[in-house]
Amino acid sequence: MSQRSRMLEEAMSIGRRELDSLVAGDVYEAERLARTREHILDEAVFGLSKENLALLADKLVEMKSLHDEITGEARRLRETLGNDLKSMKKQNRRIAGYSFGAGNVSRLAKERFVNKKG
Repeated sequence: MSQRSRMLEEAMSIGRRELDSLVAGDVYEAERLARTREHILDEAVFGLSKENLALLADKLVEMKSLHDEITGEARRLRETLGNDLKSMKKQNRRIAGYSFGAGNVSRLAKERFVNKKG
């Protein structure tokens, strides 16, 4: 049982590092840590009886709250990224409008009109 308790502590430590990675915006490191944490948690609770699971309940509840924090941070990061992409799309449209207004018309756009003189 103490080995499983240590495994849960290790998973908590990895979860905290994962949260820090998400806060810093390093999603690749956070993904790697999440996979490691998942593997350790699966090993820790695999084959436990309900009685033994009840003994680890406090640590599992703590792990759940940490998981909720990680999920919340991931959602905030996703929302921020989505807003940034929308902003970039608007900015690209605006710049393209300035480019067209300045007379920078692509060759394809010029060639699609019929030449009446010739």
